[in-house]
This record gives sequence, structure tokens and C-alpha cells, in this order.
Amino acid sequence: MSVNPLRTDLNRGNEIKSTKGDLRKSVTLFDIDYAMMSYLEDTVLPTLKDVNGVQLKIPVIYGNSERWNGSRKQGVFRDSKGKIQLPIMMLRRTSITKDETMSMPNRHISYPAITKYSRDNRYDRFSALGGGVKPKQEIFRITMPDYVEVNYDCMCWTSYTEQLNEVIEHLNFASSYWGDKEKFKFRTSVGEYNVVNEVGEGTERINRVEFSLNVKAYLLPEKFDGEPTTKKSMSTKRIVMATEVDLTADGRLEAILSQKLPYYDNKDIIDFLSLNNSKYLNPVANNVTNFTNIKPIKTPALLKGTINSGLTYNNEVYDIKVFVNGIRYYETLHFSVTITNSSLTINFNSAPSGIGFNVTAQDEVIITGKFINL
Repeated sequence: MSVNPLRTDLNRGNEIKSTKGDLRKSVTLFDIDYAMMSYLEDTVLPTLKDVNGVQLKIPVIYGNSERWNGSRKQGVFRDSKGKIQLPIMMLRRTSITKDETMSMPNRHISYPAITKYSRDNRYDRFSALGGGVKPKQEIFRITMPDYVEVNYDCMCWTSYTEQLNEVIEHLNFASSYWGDKEKFKFRTSVGEYNVVNEVGEGTERINRVEFSLNVKAYLLPEKFDGEPTTKKSMSTKRIVMATEVDLTADGRLEAILSQKLPYYDNKDIIDFLSLNNSKYLNPVANNVTNFTNIKPIKTPALLKGTINSGLTYNNEVYDIKVFVNGIRYYETLHFSVTITNSSLTINFNSAPSGIGFNVTAQDEVIITGKFINL
């Protein structure tokens, strides 16, 4: 069986079932045509009055080849029985070109749309579950569309010049964005108006205005190359933190942890590497800071050579760092320590050759590293 080298391997984790109510986004030429026609009929075109005071709504129809050519040849639009239809507006799409000012260089760019409800969130007391469980959100990543310019020719017929004037006034006052606020809106500009008044012998007076529309729109198919342009994914419900260890710094550590041994054979090393705490304190006496209710953890024998600039007390090594007001200081050079099973006391050397100043209650001392809060 041949393999397409351009296709990536199938990842079953990304294969998420679509349901009937899932969001699907596509913008077609029909959507653009419908936006123009519905905006003209519902918003732009006025309601006219005839001589008897009857309200006349101007219908908008699409001019297919037969309708458009017949209307241009006869000067009016007639129904299937040959009766002239007044008032009425007809439009047809004449051209589609790519909008070079809004080019999309990367086809793989998408933007997310997040649904506010998921059927999997019927249980609402997620805080009671513990473990940082959060409600699931459905995320739909929609591919960026292609931008195009669509041009239309339009004709509108009325019985009287006053009615035609009202149509032109409303067209000129229309906003720059045409369409339905609940669906799609496109930037639209109206071209020059060409007014035609015709009165033939024995025929009805015809008043017509011709104009063009330039629409800056966008197109997005529902599928391309067999792949949907709207892809569904799920948000993260729980974040599990793990410890990553750099095994390149010391060959012995790499050799120890690379062996396929049970967890309990390396329990002390793994537990030590996964531990990392911090605590701060304001000194109660000058140059003396006593951290109580903590248990400093001794460095396992196999790791003693890998700890640099830690603390040493009674020939035991502790991977604990000391900071004063955000600046790190080092044992022997700047301070000395006393360590028990439940406390850590730091005595700072304020001499010019040491830390160089008195550590008082106004300072903040922070320790980070391998210890347990009791």
C-alpha cells in the first residue's frame, strides 16, 4: 500500500467525535449573496406609498441570466404572465477577485472559539473532586479564511420619480457594513447611480436606477483536501506536575537512574530530587535568623558530589540556598549555620569581609531547597 509522504501520521488522540450540535463555520458565495439581498430588503430599501396610500415593500430578487437579459432587453421585469412588476430590485454577481491587500500567507493559522456549555459538565461541584479538576470546555479552531472582492450590478424599478429618489437617498445613507448582525457582515461600497426615465406611447412610465456594489468579503469552505476547516478539541481538565532531572551534569547520577530498577531501590534519590520548598522570615535579632518547624533533608550519599555551594553541618550536606533581599549569599564566606531535625539557624557575618551590613528585622531572608515544612 502506498503512503502519502505529505500526510502526517494519524494521532488517535486528536480524533474527537463530532456531534449534531457542534460548531461548524463556513462562508460561501451564497452567504455573501444572501447578506446583500437581506440587508437591502430588510434595512436599506424604504417602504413606498402609491397614489392610494397603500404601503409597498420593495422585493429583492437575484438576477439569473434569463431574468437579467430579459429585463435589460425589455427595460422592465415581467412575471410569468407578462405583467410588469413595480416596485422591484434585482441584483446579480458579476465578478470575484482575491483581495491582495488582505493576503493570508500561512494557511495553517487558526483562531479558537470556545463554547460556554458542554454536556459533560452536568456535575457542577468540581471543587469537591479535588486534584485541581476543572469543567471541560469544547474548543473549535477555525482556519483563517481567504479575502476576496465581490462585485454586483443592481437595478431598481419604481412607478414614480419621487419613489426612485427615496430609494437613492436610502442607499446613499446606508452604513459601510452590510449583512445580518447575527450572521455575517461585509464592508460594502455603492458605485455611481445611473438614473433612467422611460415613457413609451401606450405603455406604463418606467423609472429605473442602476448602480454597482463592491463587497470586501471572505470565503471559507467547510472542508479542504478532505480535512474540516473547523477542528474540535477539549480543554485541559487537570494539570499534573512532574519532576524533570538533568542527567547530563554528573555521570554517576545518570548511571544510577538509567538502570531499570524498581522504584524502592532508588527511593531516597527520587524523593530527594522531587522535593523543593521555599520559606521566608524577617530576623527577630540582628544578624540571626532562626527557621523553625522545618526539617532539612540530608543529601543522599550518592549525590553528595553533585551539590555545589549548599550547606554543610556535622559532615552532612544540605541542598539549601540562602537569599537576603533577593540576593544569594554563601556559607562560610557570609554566614554560618546550625541545623537540627526541626530548625535551621543562620548567623550572618556583618564584617566588611562578610556580608558587609547588619541583617535586621527590616530585611527579608529566604531559603529554598530540600526541606519539609513541619
